[in-house]
Amino acid sequence: MIIDVRNKTIVVTGSSRGIGRELIRKFATEGANIVINYYQNQASAEELLFEVNSITPKCIAIRADVRDIKQVGLLCEKTIQSFGKIDVLINNAGICSDNLISFMTDQQWNDIVATNLSSVFYCSKVFSKEMIKKKAGKIINITSLKGQHGSEGQTNYCASKAGVIGFTKALAKELGKFNISVNALCPGFIPTDLNRHDEFKRQVAIDKSVLNLDPSLDDLVNFILYMSSDMFNGISGQVFNLDSRIL
Repeated sequence: MIIDVRNKTIVVTGSSRGIGRELIRKFATEGANIVINYYQNQASAEELLFEVNSITPKCIAIRADVRDIKQVGLLCEKTIQSFGKIDVLINNAGICSDNLISFMTDQQWNDIVATNLSSVFYCSKVFSKEMIKKKAGKIINITSLKGQHGSEGQTNYCASKAGVIGFTKALAKELGKFNISVNALCPGFIPTDLNRHDEFKRQVAIDKSVLNLDPSLDDLVNFILYMSSDMFNGISGQVFNLDSRIL
């Protein structure tokens, strides 16, 4: 069977770099209507848009701070104006700012929670209203294994990612009656343009893998492609560990 996302409208938050950037590239080759969302990295977003437009004309880039519900509203409005619908929302925006709790500032805590957790709330709240109208849709939340097992010096990051897991399960119960699925993905270390030169973290991931495998960005992207398609149905409220380690 062929995984088909042709003509599906897919919004990926925080997609100018990292995992989001690779998702945009993949969806472009598969014929989806794509929305690149960015806030600060305009040059990266414009470069990606130029690249993708050589493959498909069905891609736009929208600047919006997903920590601000008013800007999220404009992001949704522009998406509907361009493509007439929203089929898949991928809450991917995320940052980290590490410190031991004794030294962590209020700003470090608040910035991480706002970007990693509050943005998921705002985007899900706004875009689900459009999905409810047509009684169909998928929300995919990118969280982290660290939201399950914790990590020293990352209380803010781990708390925000654990919050996304709880949010996913609760929202799935709310939206199920509207034929809207809500699931979460927990990647481990995934090499992207942001971290592919971090040899230490890469080796730790290999050592903890029961398959002794190098972490694969392609595996993650292909799984999200599958989740975005009509082949992935009847599954909601689940948290998928995209890794080969045993927690």
